[in-house]
Amino acid sequence: MKIILRIMVASILVFGLSGCLTNTSIAVQATSYNIAECKKEDVTISKETVELNGEHNWIAECNGKVYDCTYLAESDTGCYEIIE
Repeated sequence: MKIILRIMVASILVFGLSGCLTNTSIAVQATSYNIAECKKEDVTISKETVELNGEHNWIAECNGKVYDCTYLAESDTGCYEIIE
């Protein structure tokens, strides 16, 4: 019985912690996917919000440019450069 309990606890820890080790946010992934010249490691996210309807908004900075981005699961992701 102790062995089964230890295996269960170990499994929960391994699967739980594995998500933390590979955590790349949706915002970073979506930004790099939508802006060809932006790699994930070059993206910085700020002002990230999630609305009750599931709409996800953020500001992304990449290679000296700033983008206003939106993601909604039922539609698509859009990132548009903010020109000041």
